[in-house]
Amino acid sequence: MKTNDKILLLDRLSVCYNRVNYLIALCKEQALTDEANRLGRRKERLKLEIDGLLRDLYANWVGDAKALKVKLETSNQSMDEAIKEIERQIKVAENIVRATGYIDGVIKVAIDLVK
Repeated sequence: MKTNDKILLLDRLSVCYNRVNYLIALCKEQALTDEANRLGRRKERLKLEIDGLLRDLYANWVGDAKALKVKLETSNQSMDEAIKEIERQIKVAENIVRATGYIDGVIKVAIDLVK
């Protein structure tokens, strides 16, 4: 995998991390404390995985960058849709659960990259 591909993957993981921060702020704004806490735990897990990837960027990186890029983009797009619905206060709890699932998917991709 080319260095540029690795950097693009890390950029997409960072986008997801930033969106999780926004989701947490949105939940707090809407007084959804339990959801904010749940997302906070996922954020910390995602951060650990991103930190691991950064450490391993130039060592033993395996996987297909194009396929992983598509997975990350799909998760980020799905998370954007959930955020928009939460902002419109449509099915808030259901969309928090969906967004959490997308974050879990990104965490799984990050874990697979480290293996």
